[in-house]
Amino acid sequence: MNSGKKLFLVGIDGMSPKIMDRFVSEGSMPNMKRLISEGVYSKAISSLPVFTPTNWATISTGSTSGTHGVFLWGSHSSGESLEEDHFDECMTSTVCRAEYLWEAALRQGRKSVLLNYIGYPSDREGIYHVDWFYGPNRDYFGLATSCVYNIPLGDKGRESKWEKWTEPWGRDGSVSIDVAFRNNHGNHTFRLKKSPVESDGRILLEHGSGTVELKQGMWTDWLRIQCADGVATVRWKILPVSTHEEGVSMRIYRSSMYLDSDFCSPGDIGRDLYSGIGPYVNDDVGKLYVAGLIDRETFLDEARYKIRWIANCFKFMGGHTGASLFFLHWHYVDTLQHSFLGYADRTGGDFSGGESEKHAVEMLREGYALADELVGKLMEIRGNEDAFIVVSDHGNIPNHHRVSLYNLFMQKGWTNIDVVNGVPRVDMHSSKVFVNLSHVYLNVSGRDPEGIVDPSEYDSFREEVRSAILSIRDPDSGLSPFASVLRREEADVAGLWGKGIGDIALVFDRGYVWSGSEVVSLGEKRIVWKTGGANHGSQPPTAETEFSSNFAAFAASAPGLKKGYGRSHAISLKDVVPLACRLLDMETTEQCEGAVPKDMFEGHAQRLSHKGARAKYPVRTKVIVTPKGFKGDVTDED
Repeated sequence: MNSGKKLFLVGIDGMSPKIMDRFVSEGSMPNMKRLISEGVYSKAISSLPVFTPTNWATISTGSTSGTHGVFLWGSHSSGESLEEDHFDECMTSTVCRAEYLWEAALRQGRKSVLLNYIGYPSDREGIYHVDWFYGPNRDYFGLATSCVYNIPLGDKGRESKWEKWTEPWGRDGSVSIDVAFRNNHGNHTFRLKKSPVESDGRILLEHGSGTVELKQGMWTDWLRIQCADGVATVRWKILPVSTHEEGVSMRIYRSSMYLDSDFCSPGDIGRDLYSGIGPYVNDDVGKLYVAGLIDRETFLDEARYKIRWIANCFKFMGGHTGASLFFLHWHYVDTLQHSFLGYADRTGGDFSGGESEKHAVEMLREGYALADELVGKLMEIRGNEDAFIVVSDHGNIPNHHRVSLYNLFMQKGWTNIDVVNGVPRVDMHSSKVFVNLSHVYLNVSGRDPEGIVDPSEYDSFREEVRSAILSIRDPDSGLSPFASVLRREEADVAGLWGKGIGDIALVFDRGYVWSGSEVVSLGEKRIVWKTGGANHGSQPPTAETEFSSNFAAFAASAPGLKKGYGRSHAISLKDVVPLACRLLDMETTEQCEGAVPKDMFEGHAQRLSHKGARAKYPVRTKVIVTPKGFKGDVTDED
């Protein structure tokens, strides 16, 4: 074992190889172009269903969905209520049932750093978590997410998680901004005040321990806010006039806020990182940019600060802890594609061409270019003997129709949904069928806590449900919205197995996406109707259009790998672990089901030609004869 080798696994959530190829060829991704020229590149097939937590678990364990158990946006165990899917635990080690690569590395004397990654919590010395990947645009530790504050001229507008309204300027020229901290950390009040000298137009920000001046287009320094459990950090910026809306006096952006003592495990690492490389911020600013709440310059400032911080973090942690494996998850590309791919791809329900197409493609190009900057910064800190891998968990495909199984099941009298305080919920005590994304469950008596389907009717009723699903047709094309409708015992072929998976497992066809119980509160009664957006979880991992692809992307460079080798067919994401272990001279994870794609290594070919081979007797071509009847398998007939 060569303990001097390091591994950098850079996870770019949602990066589609087809879109990446386009931007590489255009020159927008020079670092990925360099990585590919130095090493190997391939499309990769995600595990089914093509969910985010499912496939980061596959990338990190080398196992399929049935083995690691993350086959929903979370998981389900036999004997639990069908409503229990452990959604908020979906990225955690408490749900995953397979050994992670960093756990296998620790068994072999190697330490790891995971930044905004899955697989927490860990109490093992030698595994260091810097933030946790809790969910897209969600943060586990943050005191307060990034936010825009509008100071109104009169009436307030509508608020959201990302946008708040203050009171209008007071007679004394001041306004208060109250920030409620999450995770039981209290709150803090900031105060904006116009300069007493009206002609100078200055805005002062009082933050408890001092006052700073806000200047148009300029960031404040990082402000330190003393809290009971540590020091929180934040910076502010007045947004440019171009982002103002009617009825707004001023718009101000506040960065996300974290305690220096509460975003790492072990906890003391946070203070070391703060003093060593600076305050930590979340990636959620991308959501504000996509929503049009902040300008491009502000977004790029925040994104590039985070990119530099990530590279400095890995460099600092390597020296501080002696870690040799580094894992990163970066989500912005997936956020972009969910929002813009439908406008950029001609197969999408949102597509109209013209300026909307042009804007969507430019937003995607900019996001992929930022991912490329991140790759470049991390390539700068790798050594000559190190392994460097860039991988995504899936791509994205535009939606053109939405499918509601619940509308079908309610029409059949199999499911009842009540709306309580505006929230629709399946009545499990009177419903025979329950749907969770791409899994359909029968509510079976004796198996499920609220079960009402008699076990003796299980087979016949399941066939009735399955037949009803197969009978659905798209009213616009006459086609089925499903690529496959598998019985539970047939789903092994898709890597799905275990008592917790659905009684019926679905794969929607390209362009189709599910709809949940929200159809009731929204008043939608159709089973199939036109929609927009972009998706990945419901559709085949191999789905492609002229513009986009649901395949994942994989590129790697390391000693022993070929240079400039583009594989002609896809690897599987479960192959990432055995390949990484081969590069590090390590044993694989305990539940690894992947294989090393040996053709990526020097001296190995993808296919072998057996030139010179000779048969003892002449090789005969098949003789076509007139059939005399059907006797079974024709390959066995004389």
